[in-house]
Amino acid sequence: MKRRQTLKVVGAAGVSASVAGCSGILGGGCGPGEDEIGTLAEEVDASEATSTAAEASTEDRESASITGEIQSIGDSEVVIDDGTGTAKLTTLFGGFTAENVGEGDCAQATGIPFAPEESSDNDIRLLVEDVGVAND
Repeated sequence: MKRRQTLKVVGAAGVSASVAGCSGILGGGCGPGEDEIGTLAEEVDASEATSTAAEASTEDRESASITGEIQSIGDSEVVIDDGTGTAKLTTLFGGFTAENVGEGDCAQATGIPFAPEESSDNDIRLLVEDVGVAND
C-alpha cells in the first residue's frame, strides 16, 4: 500500500490542503507551474514600487499558482524552487504540518504573492490559500 504524502496548512480556521499533481512536462522536473516565481517576483517588484505598504492588501492582489521542489520545511514556512526563483510559503495564522514529505518533493501552492522580507534570499513570499504535494 502506498503511503500518501501530505503537506497541510494549519491555522485558526483549520484550513487543510488539497493534494495536487506536479509531474513535469519535460520528464520528471518539478515546476514551474501555472505562474513562474521569477515572473511573479518582477510583477511584485513593479507593484511595490508604485504603492506604499499601507496601501498593499490581499484584496488588491490576484492569486497565483506555483509549483516547485521543496528546498526546506519548517513549522511556519516552506521554501520551494521552480527553476526561475524561490518562494517562501507562509500562512496568515498557524503554520504547516508535513507528513511523509521532505526536501526534494514537488509542491504546488496557490496564494497571494508579496515581496520577500528585506533579509530574505527568496524572490517572493506567498501567503498560502492552498498547498499540496504529489506522489511522483
